[in-house]
Amino acid sequence: MKSNALLLLAALLPAPLAAEVPQIMVQARAESAPIDGDADDPAIWVNPADPMKSLVLGTDKTKGLYVFDLAGQQVDFLPDGKLNNVDIRPFRLIGEDVWLASAAERGAEKLVFWIIRADGSVTHASPFAFDGVPADMADGVEDIYGSALMRDPETGRVSALVNYKSGHVIQWEVTEQNGELALTYLRTLQVPSQPEGMVSDDRTGLIYVGEEDAAIWQFPAWPEGGDTGKTVATVPSDCFPRDDIEGLSIYDGAEGHYLVVSSQGIHRAAIFDLADAQTPCVGLVGVVAGEIDGVTETDGLDVTAMPLGPDYPAGMLVMMDDQNEMFTTGFKYMSFADVLAGLK
Repeated sequence: MKSNALLLLAALLPAPLAAEVPQIMVQARAESAPIDGDADDPAIWVNPADPMKSLVLGTDKTKGLYVFDLAGQQVDFLPDGKLNNVDIRPFRLIGEDVWLASAAERGAEKLVFWIIRADGSVTHASPFAFDGVPADMADGVEDIYGSALMRDPETGRVSALVNYKSGHVIQWEVTEQNGELALTYLRTLQVPSQPEGMVSDDRTGLIYVGEEDAAIWQFPAWPEGGDTGKTVATVPSDCFPRDDIEGLSIYDGAEGHYLVVSSQGIHRAAIFDLADAQTPCVGLVGVVAGEIDGVTETDGLDVTAMPLGPDYPAGMLVMMDDQNEMFTTGFKYMSFADVLAGLK
């Protein structure tokens, strides 16, 4: 737990925030085991047979992928490189219903994949690593950075997105061929400057791309919808008085339909109401110290609307925290019911 009062004061930062945006202060219900490295982005895997046995996958930008249970205990570690932006979607592999996880590996400039099975095991996909950019485009695309997965709920079609510091967002279709993964290039999107966090709103067929210092962009999820993007939020604005825009995730449940975004410069998660055509920012979530310390430098995050037991009856919000005791990093788990109570 942190005892540093200055960090807590920095996390609160009330002065730059617009008064009309509700400040929702919550406490963590649990936290991951500490990471002696550089935690970045989490993804929640929901166990369909027993939600209380769900898992949190968390990247370490220096060395690999951690797997934690809902108590925050480490259950696995895969030393797979300089990973960024893990994401998860259902997938069909050799007649088996599994889950596909992906991340950008920045050391080798690859898009990498794992298979999650119903028992919660996480193993390398075959192949494990792919080039994120077509060979004939490689000269104009620079520095792999963020990634995300998407799935059409009607057809089961799965796609992977990978972005680059040059502003390119490349989309691949992911299929099975003879028991192995295969990627087929679909298209390239572009934002004006460096992106990182991305998320697909699978139900509505839209993707959101965070251009770190400037804006959140919305694009049609599939090529047949076109390539025209529009901004839904900018820096500076009420919920982003300063950069960076980092992790993006979708909360889609009976209690609401929200885009949840790291507002890293103010140590918050910004909540955008996707049920409103204007996509307003309706709240800023800060995590303050209780029995567990608070959150600063909110890099990656993830949410789910699925109930995960009595501590998370309306789902869970997981946020990266940049500093625990002994200068470790990690992930904090919050009940989304606490966030909803603040919104209402």
